[in-house]
Amino acid sequence: MTAGSSAAAPQDAAFSRTAATLVAAAIGLSLLGAILLTVFLDDITGRPSASSDGYSVSAIGHHALVETLQELDIPVVVSRHGSGAKAKDGVLIIAEPVVPADDDEAAQKFHDLVTSAKTTLVVLPKWYGTPKSDNRRWLSGVALLDEAEVETALRALGSGGTVVRTVPEPVEFDTLDLGTPDLRLAEGLEIAQLTTGEVNTMHRLGGRGLLLELYVEDTTVYVLTDPDVLNNAGLARRGNARFAVALIEELRAGGPVVIDETLHGFAEEPSLWKAMFRFPLSLITLHVALLVLIVVWAGLGRFGPARSAPPPLAAGKEYLVRNTAALLRVAGHHSHALERYFSSAVEAVRVELHAPRDLATVDLPAWLERIRVARGGTVPYVELRDQVAEAVRSSNARAVLAAADRVHRWRVEMTHGPQHHS
Repeated sequence: MTAGSSAAAPQDAAFSRTAATLVAAAIGLSLLGAILLTVFLDDITGRPSASSDGYSVSAIGHHALVETLQELDIPVVVSRHGSGAKAKDGVLIIAEPVVPADDDEAAQKFHDLVTSAKTTLVVLPKWYGTPKSDNRRWLSGVALLDEAEVETALRALGSGGTVVRTVPEPVEFDTLDLGTPDLRLAEGLEIAQLTTGEVNTMHRLGGRGLLLELYVEDTTVYVLTDPDVLNNAGLARRGNARFAVALIEELRAGGPVVIDETLHGFAEEPSLWKAMFRFPLSLITLHVALLVLIVVWAGLGRFGPARSAPPPLAAGKEYLVRNTAALLRVAGHHSHALERYFSSAVEAVRVELHAPRDLATVDLPAWLERIRVARGGTVPYVELRDQVAEAVRSSNARAVLAAADRVHRWRVEMTHGPQHHS
């Protein structure tokens, strides 16, 4: 690469200014949308449910329980796999499991889930609902399950208790000081679901059990017989929220609360790929994909024929002079170049003015000075000679350039007159 060449032209940007602005705007809007979705949308995971599960916001669902525990800073997880292992030293909640009669496989699955944790709270089922046709999250009607369908869950736990439904009676026995629940569905409609025939009752309304304690293998199992104490409709009534929170706080003993949803059809094994394409991680996946597309776009070649490479050396005398001057400057020979330039200028003036051939060197300054005065020149030869000598001695680039410029002016004035110098 030759010295003094002009700075290389900047490479073409990957995008035009307009394209870069559009890309930046798209990225900003995408990030803003992701933030708004995360903050203002509670659940866009595509699990519409009006049943008695932790995702349901219907009257018989349990999403209000999850939100209540979260508001109280109680660690709670709605689990779709490995629920017993997640509970650890906390409590596993199995809310309203329906175990079909004469289905040994379902009964065994329920039994295995109950015994997968150290402490388990089973909430017996009570209602079944019919979802609305235009909104699967809400119910068009509800009805009571048959008592025999409820008792199948007790049989799977080895209990011989009998389910009864009656008007609520006053609290007769309250081991954990849970208080009085409010089991009114509406004014004049009070249906308490209780059990008889159990020995270890921890909370009784009248002579019937609302909270039972069982031991199944190595697991302590607590059975809440009526889900209206803690479902979405029940938590809106006085006394029920206190009852439910006090019960869960007692059972979890400082550990986490895990609400199992595998028995409600939401079982799913963990998968990184599924998680990447599900909200909220899908937002990160989308932004990474956009970034890859932008990088690929930036790396694509332009359309049309390839541009010709610029010539290695630019044409023209000016470029050659500038390049030669730069080489001399870099090599430190500018002082010698000034000496030769001054000598060649003096010789050129002698030739142009037809100086006498026998003119001696010592007489040359006086002859040139007479010609300068006659022509009206402004640069005395002796003064110019001393300036060149000083510049050569100092080797200062600025001084050399100034002396060379004055040598050029002197030559033009001597050969063409002072009116032609530049």
